[in-house]
Amino acid sequence: MIEFSKPQIENLPLRLDLGSLKPKVDILRLDKIHPLVSGNKWYKLKYNLEHARELGYQRILSCGGPHSNHLHALACAGKALGFSTRAFVRGYAHLPLTETLLECREMGMELIFVDKKTYVNRYEPSWCEQQAARHKSYWVPEGGNNELGIKGCAEIAQQCKGYGEVWMSIGSGCTFTGLAQNLMRDSSNSDVASAAKLKGVMAIKGGQALAASLLSGYENQCAINCDSHLGGFGKCPEELITLINYYDTQGLPLDPVYTAKLVMAFENEWRLGQLDPAKRYLLIHSGGLQGRRGVKALSENLP
Repeated sequence: MIEFSKPQIENLPLRLDLGSLKPKVDILRLDKIHPLVSGNKWYKLKYNLEHARELGYQRILSCGGPHSNHLHALACAGKALGFSTRAFVRGYAHLPLTETLLECREMGMELIFVDKKTYVNRYEPSWCEQQAARHKSYWVPEGGNNELGIKGCAEIAQQCKGYGEVWMSIGSGCTFTGLAQNLMRDSSNSDVASAAKLKGVMAIKGGQALAASLLSGYENQCAINCDSHLGGFGKCPEELITLINYYDTQGLPLDPVYTAKLVMAFENEWRLGQLDPAKRYLLIHSGGLQGRRGVKALSENLP
């Protein structure tokens, strides 16, 4: 079994240069629910692992990159719940393993390295089904992004009640979709004008097509910022490191891929006068702190 802590909501200690009028903003610390299976990762995995058990599978097969939060969480969850784990990793076996992959291997995950051309096949359902059959495994897609992952992420919405607007970072869109579905159900059962709005901040460059797909049917309740990726997925410029270092001093560690960019986007919109001072905001910390090891400037100061 895996024991999780109850998610905590804390005040967001904004930087002092935002002006005298401060927004009413809190942060949902999903990073604190477990030291390894933290953030939204467990919500994506929980129903997939439950379904794998029901179907009688003993092995979980998935895929990810060399710093993958998803693979790190899956390796830990698999070990704790008695599954063997195996993963296709974008990269080459002759290169040194990242700390993330070293820990995945230590937790029992078997790593299968594939080149970029092969890795693109992860978007083809037939290829995924073939690999699952070949490896006699239950397939969990990259990032846990499937219907069961969305079902798990919808439960995060229970922690978001009482806020006018909920902000979160977007990678695959799994967590955004789960929250959007849940918030839309809430709005259909109440006054739409008073229902919480959902604001996504895209972590990838060129995410407009994904954003349009995610917003389909949710345009009235949701919005996505596609301009705050700071150069693309995994890019960490000096201004972001400065922000992360500040929040470290406030006891709020942020990861450079998702949550730090989320906080920076919120700060920037506040400075530009685009936010409502009367509204209560909630930002979601989606975990992934182990990924700080992929940025040299942050690797020596891990939470």
